[in-house]
Amino acid sequence: MNPSPSHLVLIDAMSLFFRAYHAVRPLNRARDNLPTNALFGFSQMLIKVVKDLQPSQCVVISDSPPPNWRHKLYEKYKANRPPPEAELAAQFPYLEPLVAAFGLPFIKQAGMEADDLIASAVKAAPPETKITIVTSDKDLLQLVAEAPVQVRLFDTMKDKFLGPAEALEKFGVAPDKVLQVQALMGDSSDNIPGIAGVGPKTAAELIQQFGSLENLYANLPHIKRENLRAKVAEGKEAAFLSRELASLKHDLPLDIQAWTLQVNLNQAATYLREELEFTSLAKRLDNNEAKLVASQPSQAASSSTPAAQGWGPYRAILTVADWQEALAQIRAAGVVAIDTETTSLNPRQAQVVGLCLAWPTGPAIQAVYVPVKPSVPANTPDDLFAEAPIGPHGVEGLDARADLLALLADATIKKIGHNLKYDWEVLEGYLGKNGGHGFAFHNYEDTLLLAQCSLPNLGGAGGGYGLDNLAKTQLGHTMVSYESVAGKGKTQIPFNQVGLEAATTYAAEDAEATLRLWQHLQPNLPHKVYEALERPLLPVLVQMEQQGICVDKTQLQVLSGSMATELANTEGKIHKLAQKNFNVQSTQQLAVVLFDELGAGTEKQKKQRSTAVDVLESLAEAEGTAAQIAQLMVGYRQTQKLRSTYTEALLNQLEPRTGRIHTHYMQMGAATGRFSSSEPNLQNIPIRTEAGREVRKAFIPQAGWQMLSADYSQIELRLLAHLSGSKALGQAFTEGLDIHAYTASLVANVPLMQVTKEQRRAAKFINFGLVYGMGARSLAQQIGCSMHEAQGWIEAYFARYDGVRDYMEHNKRQVKEKGYVETLLGRKVWLPDINSPNAGLRAGAERAAINAPLQGSNADIIKLAMVQVATALQVNQAQYPAHLLLQVHDELVLEAAPTSVAWLKTQLPTLMGGVVKLNVPLLVEVGVGANWDAAH
Repeated sequence: MNPSPSHLVLIDAMSLFFRAYHAVRPLNRARDNLPTNALFGFSQMLIKVVKDLQPSQCVVISDSPPPNWRHKLYEKYKANRPPPEAELAAQFPYLEPLVAAFGLPFIKQAGMEADDLIASAVKAAPPETKITIVTSDKDLLQLVAEAPVQVRLFDTMKDKFLGPAEALEKFGVAPDKVLQVQALMGDSSDNIPGIAGVGPKTAAELIQQFGSLENLYANLPHIKRENLRAKVAEGKEAAFLSRELASLKHDLPLDIQAWTLQVNLNQAATYLREELEFTSLAKRLDNNEAKLVASQPSQAASSSTPAAQGWGPYRAILTVADWQEALAQIRAAGVVAIDTETTSLNPRQAQVVGLCLAWPTGPAIQAVYVPVKPSVPANTPDDLFAEAPIGPHGVEGLDARADLLALLADATIKKIGHNLKYDWEVLEGYLGKNGGHGFAFHNYEDTLLLAQCSLPNLGGAGGGYGLDNLAKTQLGHTMVSYESVAGKGKTQIPFNQVGLEAATTYAAEDAEATLRLWQHLQPNLPHKVYEALERPLLPVLVQMEQQGICVDKTQLQVLSGSMATELANTEGKIHKLAQKNFNVQSTQQLAVVLFDELGAGTEKQKKQRSTAVDVLESLAEAEGTAAQIAQLMVGYRQTQKLRSTYTEALLNQLEPRTGRIHTHYMQMGAATGRFSSSEPNLQNIPIRTEAGREVRKAFIPQAGWQMLSADYSQIELRLLAHLSGSKALGQAFTEGLDIHAYTASLVANVPLMQVTKEQRRAAKFINFGLVYGMGARSLAQQIGCSMHEAQGWIEAYFARYDGVRDYMEHNKRQVKEKGYVETLLGRKVWLPDINSPNAGLRAGAERAAINAPLQGSNADIIKLAMVQVATALQVNQAQYPAHLLLQVHDELVLEAAPTSVAWLKTQLPTLMGGVVKLNVPLLVEVGVGANWDAAH
C-alpha cells in the first residue's frame, strides 16, 4: 500500500489576522485593557485549521515590514492604505508568540510579502503533495492547481475550499491566466493601476480571446471596440507594470522539511489562558476537544533521537544496587537534575509513577529513569503504603523515599528542575505527607525561571519557555514528544501504562535536557532578578498553592441561585416585551426579534444581524420595545457570565481532599514580571461591581480565624514620583494628601479645599491614565469633555508635575537605544517594536516604555514583600499562627488566628513598606474581616 501523500498547510497570517479583527466583537484583556479580539479570532481559526485539515506540515507565513521589492518597483504600491487602527496595531506584538505557543513555525523574509513565500513553498513542494493555503486573499487563486501538486485555498470563515472552478468563477479564466487578468484590471486595494477603464469582466474577455499580454498587444487591431482598443494601447506600460506587481516570487529558499507539525496542546492552552485570558478557548485544549495532534511521524524513530545527537543512552534503575550506585555518583557530582512522572497535571492529585535523574560524570551526562511503587492518594493513611501494589516497572524491595528525602535536604548537592514548583508540590505529597518523614528542599535551581529572566521574547507567559522549545532553541535538540510514547487524544494512556523502554527514553531525556539547559544558562547570563526575587519566591508560592483558600459553599450556592432567579426574571421580561417565548441565548432568534419583528437597528445592523454587546448597547440608546429588550439583554449576559465564570466554576474547582480552592500561579505571567493565576483566575474577580464583591465575600478563613488584606496604596503613582524625581508629586505623598484632589488643585489652579467632585474625578483619570500612555482623545471620552479641554488638562499636569514628562521621554529614548527599559530592581523589559516602521506597533511600544518600569517595579516589590512576609510568618508561626493565601495585583491576602491579628496589623505595613527605599513613603493599608471583601 502506498503511503498517503503529505499535506502541507500554509497559513496567511495577516489575511487571517485582519479578518479576525473585523469579525470578532471588541474584547479586552482584563488586567490592562489590551484589545484582544483579533488574537481571539486568529486563535479560533488556528485551532480550526489544525483540527479540520489535519496537516502533516504546517507553517504560518507573514509579510515583512514595508518597503518590499514591489515598493521599489512602484513607490505608490499600497500607498492608499490607511495605517491599521490602534486597537488592531496593539495586538500585532502577540501574534508571533501566539503561533509559537501552538508549536508552529512562523516565517517572514525581509523585502518579501507572504504571497511570495507561499508561492515559493508551492513551487518547492514535492510531487503528490497536497497543499492548502489558508487565506481570504482571492488573488492567490493564481496558485491553485490539480497536478503535479494539488493546491487549494481554504476560507475559514465560510468553511470552503477554493480551486480551479472558483478561480474561473472569480476571474473568468483558468488559474494560470489569473495573473494576466489582474494586469489589465489592476487592484485598487493594493494600488496596482491596471488599465484605466478596464474592469474585471472586460479584462477576462480580453484574456479569453488573446491568452496573454504579449499576444494582446501583438494583435491590437483585432480588438473590435475602438474605445477599448485605445484604452488598451494607451495603458500598455501600466499593464506590464501591473502584471509584475501582481506576480509572485517562486524561487525563495525555504526549508519545508522543518515545518513538520508538532502541535503542543498544553503550551498553547497556557498561553491562551495566562497571557491572553482566553479561558474558554484554553479549556477546549485542556480537554483535547480540538483534537489538534495530527498524525505525525514518531520523533522517537527520527534522526533527532538522543543517541543520534550524542544524548543518552538512557537506562532504567531496576535493582536496589543500581539505585545505590546512582546515589553515590550523584553525591560525588554535587549536582542533579530531577523530574517526576505522574498521573495528573494537578500536583495535589498526582500519583508518582517514576523519578527522572541526570548528573554530570566528567564531560558526559548520566540520565536514568527510576520507576517507583505507586504513591497512594494523600488522604490514605501512611500505614497502607506498604500494601500498595508494585507498578508494572517498579523495583522490588526499593522504597526510594527515604533516600530521596535525604538527597533533597542535602544542601551540598544542587537540585535542578524545570518548572520546579510542580515537582516540589508533587514531592511534598509523596515524601512529606504520605511518608510522614517531613520534607525539606535545599539548594535548588529552576531553569524555567532562569530562562524567563535571561532570555527575552520567547513567548510571554510560558509558551516559549517550555522545556521542549528551550531544548530546541538553546541546545539544538528536538525532544521525544509525550504523544509519541503515550498516544494521542482518546487513545492516550496514562504514563504508568507506557512500556518501560519508551518511558525510560522519554523521562530520562527530560532530566538530561534540564541539566544541559542549566549548564547552558548558568555561566553566561545575568541573574540579578532571578537570584534576588524569583528563586527565593518559589517556596512561598509552593506553600500558598498547597495551602489553598476556604470558600463558603453556601454563599456561592445562594449567590448562584439568586443569579439564576435574576436571569429567569429578566428572560420573562424580555418574553413579555417581545410578546412571544424564544431562546434569549440564541443569537439567531434574538436577531429575528430585534431586527425583523421589531425593526430595530440601522440597515447595516439588520444586514449583519450581530447581537454582540456593542450592538445591543447602541440599540438600547434608542426608545421603544427593542431598546428595552436590548438593555435587558446586556444585563442578562453580564449576570450569566458572572454566574458561569465564578459562582458555578468556583464550586466545581473545590479540591475534594482539602475542601479549598487551590489556584495555580504563573510566577512570571507577563514580561514585566507580574503574576497571573489560573484554575481559577483569582486576579480577575471584579471588585467595583456589587456582584463581584458578593463573590469575594465567599472567600473565607478557616473556622475561627480572620481574613486580612494588606494592600499597597497607589503604588504605581508613588513609583512615578520616585523614578521621575518630581518634587510636586512627591510632596503629595510625603504630606499624606489625597493625590487626586491634590492633582486637581494644581492642574485646575484652585485651592485644595475647593476642588469639586468632577475635578477630582478628571484628575484621577489623568493620574492613572498617563502612566498607561493615555492621550487626549481617551481622556476626553473618559471625563466627557472636548479634545481641546482634555489636552489642556494634560499640559497643565505636565507643567505642574516637574520631571514626569522628562521621565517618560527618557524611557522612550532608552528603549529606542537599548531595546528595553528597566524596573527598579533591574528587570529588563524588552520592547522590540519600538523601532518598527508600523506606526501602531511603535506607538504601543512607546506606551509600554512609559508603564513597564512602573508595573514591573510594582511586581518586583510585591514579590520581595511576599518573601519577607512568608519568612516572618514561618519564624513566628508558633506564637502568631497565620497563612499567606493569595497575591492579587498590589494586595496580599492572609488568614490568621484571632491572637495573631493585632501583631499582623502592626507588622505587615513595616514588612511590606520596608522592602525598598523610595523618595516617598510606601504606604500599606491593612484590613481585617470575616471574608475577603470585608477585609479589603
